[in-house]
Amino acid sequence: MRKTPKTVLAASGVLALTVALGSCASSGGSAAEEDVIVVQTNWTSSQAQNKPLFDAFDQFTEDTGIEVKVLESGDNLNQVYETSLLAGDEADVLLVGLLEKQLDWAVNGAVVPVNDYIEDWGIADRIPDDALVDWTDGEGNLRAFPYSGFTWPWWYNTALLAQAGVDEVPVTADELIEATTKLRAAGIDPVVFGGIDWSGQKIFLQLLESYMTEDEAKDVYANGGLCENPKAMKGIDLLIKLRDAGVFVDGIEGYTADQAQAAYLDGQAAIAPLGSWAFPAASDEVAANTVLSGLPLPEDAAFDQPIAYRGSTSAGWWISPNGEKKIDKVEKLITHMFENDVLKAILDEGGVIPVADFGGDTSGVDSPLLSQSLIEFPERVAFPVMPDIYVPADVSNPMYRATSIAFTPGTDAQTICSTVDEIYAAQ
Repeated sequence: MRKTPKTVLAASGVLALTVALGSCASSGGSAAEEDVIVVQTNWTSSQAQNKPLFDAFDQFTEDTGIEVKVLESGDNLNQVYETSLLAGDEADVLLVGLLEKQLDWAVNGAVVPVNDYIEDWGIADRIPDDALVDWTDGEGNLRAFPYSGFTWPWWYNTALLAQAGVDEVPVTADELIEATTKLRAAGIDPVVFGGIDWSGQKIFLQLLESYMTEDEAKDVYANGGLCENPKAMKGIDLLIKLRDAGVFVDGIEGYTADQAQAAYLDGQAAIAPLGSWAFPAASDEVAANTVLSGLPLPEDAAFDQPIAYRGSTSAGWWISPNGEKKIDKVEKLITHMFENDVLKAILDEGGVIPVADFGGDTSGVDSPLLSQSLIEFPERVAFPVMPDIYVPADVSNPMYRATSIAFTPGTDAQTICSTVDEIYAAQ
């Protein structure tokens, strides 16, 4: 999305949504309800990990007398919100991540920048600088209050590695190739991820930036030009080397993220890059045997350690034009949601990683994987640029097919880079 007037929302076709969506959106009605704050989110009350969030809403109402009315919009949140915005009937605040259409909400006038509010409300000093950078658009607008993040480690099942005669988690590309050769010889699948969808796209991009500086990676993600970039081509060559050495499971180009997660958690594959959102799904046995690390790289790569993603963009608190009309009440809600006991609850009970500093106390974390990801994992890896906020929205989804082609045996580097570059050229 690009900087356009607010009326771009109508041109984008949101008015063509069904009456059902429109009527769902109209339940906002926030401007006329002085003792109600309407929150729209894709966090659902039916999921156990979200219980601390909804408990915090209840506590806020008990403390202030202000009712929190929650619109659970799921995957339709963008469309429902934009439709209600055109009618002036949008929710007051939103709790949703930063990706695709949301990237330009502040420059389009769909939400209110929070630059001044985050300072005045005493939250800015508790947010890491890199998160503030991630949530700030090209016009200098801080889009929202960064709230929850994630880690995206590579998971290594040490029991399966040992069964294949691999004593240590690999930390170089050559060690990874050697380990996966032994795994195959033992009849154990090596590395698995969703080669046909978003998860494979991220691993493709992770490999792509193996030889790049942070600024170089950001430029390539934003503008493409892989074929003309020697460092990007070295990353593609590394992908081909690993692919042709049998590091990835057979048929990886057709796997989905769900299939990949199931293969690792069921003990069929020994290695998988899975996000922290998968921690609750791991059995006690799998969790006990798993070491969280990163993608091992060659010695001449730009990083001295294996690499893995982490991010601050899972969810943030956005303020709508309606919300600004009742900003005093919105301030009370948002500052309540940033209280240490609320942040601790969503971490300890929900397994959700807060972006804000909450004092660093992880003693209440029951999940061994979550604990490992917070304490030991960051020491084992380097963190490259997370591509989501740099890859243009109209490039991201079409790239899924291109990266599937990259993981398909026999595809050469020129075909891979030109397939991706054509997507950038068409945007």
